[in-house]
Amino acid sequence: MNRLYFRLVSLALFALLCATVTYWVITLGQRPAAPSPAALAQTEPSASEAAQLFGSQPTRVSQIQLIGVLALNAHDAAAIVSYAGEPPHAIALGQAAGGGATLSEVRSRSIIVERNGVKSEVTMPANGAGPTIWVH
Repeated sequence: MNRLYFRLVSLALFALLCATVTYWVITLGQRPAAPSPAALAQTEPSASEAAQLFGSQPTRVSQIQLIGVLALNAHDAAAIVSYAGEPPHAIALGQAAGGGATLSEVRSRSIIVERNGVKSEVTMPANGAGPTIWVH
């Protein structure tokens, strides 16, 4: 009876070892699942949203609408902006963009405005259905 008992315990432990090894081989051998579309659709928070977490008041930069970008090189650039529904007008680097903000950088599809030492990015809206004219 003593021998039968040790053989049954050894068989049970061997089965447990095989089950454990099989589990880890399957778990570690799987490829990671693709992220869900909802996870891909999340947007990055803007700097102004992050600043509001630390007590900053919302800025009035959101009232600036970028209409177009005029750039010859990094130093000779301008942007066509509209502030709070006013008619669009062109502003150069360093000029007031409205609401106490100044134009500090011009990019291909956005501008960077600075207000009270805080820089914010204003992006150009997506192209509409109408024709687009590029002057080079």
